[in-house]
Amino acid sequence: MRRLEFDDHTADYWARQIRIGTWIAAVLTSIGGLRIALSWPANRHWWLIPVAVAVVVQLAAVRLPWNRLVRRPGFRSRLLLWWFGQLPVMFLFGVGDSRGMTLYLPAAVLLLMTAAAVWPPRTVVLLGCLSGIGYAALLPGQARLGAATAGVVLAIYCCVIVLTAVNAQSRGRLDARRRAAEQRAETLLEASADAVLAVGRDGTLKYVSPSVEQLLGYRAKDLTGKRLHELIGEDRLGGVHDFLNGMLALPIGRSDRTESKLRHRSGEWVYVDVIGTNWINDPDLQAVVVSLRDIGARRELEQQLSRQAFTDSLTGMPNRAMFRRTLEEAVAAGGIGRPVTVLLLDLDDFKLVNDNLGHSAGDELLTTIAERLRGQVRPGDVLARLGGDEFAILLRDLDPADASRLADRLLATAHEPIRLASRDITCSLSIGIASSAACEPGEAGIVCAEQLLGNADLAMYAAKRAGRNGYAIFDPTMTMSVLEEAQQRADLEHALEHEEFRVLYQPVVDMHTQRLTAVEALVRWQHPRDGLLGPYHFIAGAEANGLIVPLGRWVLRQACAQLARWRAETPDAAGLHVNVNLSARQFQYAGLVDDVAAALADAGLDAASLTLEITESMLMADIEAAKETLHALRRLGVRLAIDDFGTGYSSLSYLKQLPVDVIKIDKTFVDEVHIDEDDVALVDAVAGLGQALKMKTVAEGIESAEQWETLRRIGIDHGQGYLFGRPADPSGITALLAQKQSVGA
Repeated sequence: MRRLEFDDHTADYWARQIRIGTWIAAVLTSIGGLRIALSWPANRHWWLIPVAVAVVVQLAAVRLPWNRLVRRPGFRSRLLLWWFGQLPVMFLFGVGDSRGMTLYLPAAVLLLMTAAAVWPPRTVVLLGCLSGIGYAALLPGQARLGAATAGVVLAIYCCVIVLTAVNAQSRGRLDARRRAAEQRAETLLEASADAVLAVGRDGTLKYVSPSVEQLLGYRAKDLTGKRLHELIGEDRLGGVHDFLNGMLALPIGRSDRTESKLRHRSGEWVYVDVIGTNWINDPDLQAVVVSLRDIGARRELEQQLSRQAFTDSLTGMPNRAMFRRTLEEAVAAGGIGRPVTVLLLDLDDFKLVNDNLGHSAGDELLTTIAERLRGQVRPGDVLARLGGDEFAILLRDLDPADASRLADRLLATAHEPIRLASRDITCSLSIGIASSAACEPGEAGIVCAEQLLGNADLAMYAAKRAGRNGYAIFDPTMTMSVLEEAQQRADLEHALEHEEFRVLYQPVVDMHTQRLTAVEALVRWQHPRDGLLGPYHFIAGAEANGLIVPLGRWVLRQACAQLARWRAETPDAAGLHVNVNLSARQFQYAGLVDDVAAALADAGLDAASLTLEITESMLMADIEAAKETLHALRRLGVRLAIDDFGTGYSSLSYLKQLPVDVIKIDKTFVDEVHIDEDDVALVDAVAGLGQALKMKTVAEGIESAEQWETLRRIGIDHGQGYLFGRPADPSGITALLAQKQSVGA
């Protein structure tokens, strides 16, 4: 950036010195006029007229806008003539007045002093030499002054010339240093991505850094002197006043932080992180210093994650979190005569489609059913996918008979044949219907919404028990299912006591070499009657009845012990790590840290070999408590991972505060990453976020070489999925470990 030769500070200094010099000149001229009036003959008193005019002109010159005039290089060169023009006037006065010699020397010294305040040393020396020559020329007329005395006076005057020249040189060096320091600061501010503003007490922008042009499109000089609300907008003027008042209320030097939006020169809004520091009482600043940083990219990513958190990625419908929020609001806003009805829909035998035709066919089935359901609901109704093969519909002001007719239509449209994998298949729904009219008296909001969902769930399971492909309306007698839950608890307790659970391990590999680096411990139930059951059959029940804590503790100890056995059996497992998932209730359990320490100690493992996985929703339930737990685990030395990243809304500002080592990207982002540019952009953003925060990234659910190649090109560090290996027992991992390590070598 090109700097002006005269900045505000220099112009103010020059103007001040010129006014001082003008006052001195007016005083000296007045003294000369007084001398003429008292000592000169009467016939020469006419000199008083030009002297008086000179005094008036000099006094008037004090009022001139010197700050603006001295910025003009041509004017400054002409201004120099004023100093040199004083010399002949002083000389003529010395010749014409008998006491002129006495006044000449102090006038010359004052002239040198005022010149040294603004002009360089060469100019001061030249002015001093000329005035010294004039003084020497006046000496012959002073008979009373001897040669020795005159020599001493001239020598002293020469010292004065040298001293004023040195002062001028020192001032020049100080000015140069100041300008250099300002130039460095200005260059740093211009190079910085942050814009810096100095805002006066009245909201006036007293200073704007050049980097504001990159942020808002305005040149700094176009904003300096304007009001802050011109950047914010009149509609947000109150917020500006609140911000300034809050900053002014802070102690001197204290800062505050907020987020806001400013209008770009193009008319678009720019979202910024605002850090303000109160320096209003500092005599050098007298302003609130505001730093602005563009957070548009971060907000866009947060909004994208937020949309993903409240939207089902497969169908585009609201997900469970959004449905629960909408349901709570609808119930709270409802009242007598305005019931809220919930239909809970579950696709019967959907697991068979996944197992027989594959996950792609299952996804196609879900999207087809979702479109058919959309065609049956009213525009104001809320249709959501709660997860897996479960859907829900929220209806307002609907008669119970109309709900039954809607359920009949939904059953009919879902039962129509669907073409999947060159086959025509039919599927059915089990629907549970519940109305807020069945809520307990006085219940509202979250409590009634929870009860309403529970009632619909009971009705849906009643429809399944009745033979599926039908619907059931909630009846209080359905609470008998609570007895079944008690039976499930007893079964789970029996399974824990008799070690019916099994731990399988899914490989986690290096994305570039496919070398096995870790395994994720996954629990299964070897049910004596139903065979090997996946976590969907028992984890929710264990979480609800509290058995998830002892079950999680058992899985943790089994995983640590198995890793120790692998390392003892084969050198190929020397660098292997094990990942263990923590449930929400287990994460909140006060004895979690002691359980982890005991499992590591009993297995003889170093803490860094264990990675604990938690989900975003678990963290955000109570972020402060979560931070305490995570830091306590980190002090043990274990590694921490955020599982299913992106499926639960969390602010990125919290992420950097947590001692997290690994980000695990959810399968929903991976499924179509090789064909969907939006998924590519989101995964790329998460990869960049991981690199910025020095966290490893792991992609889950990789099932094809195309997905693997795309993720590897993006820069994902590790991956897991069926492409690299399904969950296997310990012997299967031993064989896979040797195979992968030999391939990696």
